[in-house]
Amino acid sequence: MTELTFFAIIMLLILIETYGLANTKYFWLGGIIPLLGTISIVLIMVKSEHIIFRDYIMASVGILVLLVFWGQGHDRYTKRTLKEKNKMLSNDLSQK
Repeated sequence: MTELTFFAIIMLLILIETYGLANTKYFWLGGIIPLLGTISIVLIMVKSEHIIFRDYIMASVGILVLLVFWGQGHDRYTKRTLKEKNKMLSNDLSQK
């Protein structure tokens, strides 16, 4: 697998996470990709024989990035539902 293909797959997964899975009313659904990513990072770290301190930092950053994208997607859903609720409320008030 070339580096370009790897980065394209990562970017696709991040887009699916942010705009698809985490942008729903089910908070746990957005956690699927971060959970799978965390498990694979931990498995890679366990199977690796020569681990240096930089590897731990990079693994921590990878897990943190996954969790941040999950949180951003959920915040996007919360803002969208609040906007829809305010729009419905303003329509109700304008009809009276």
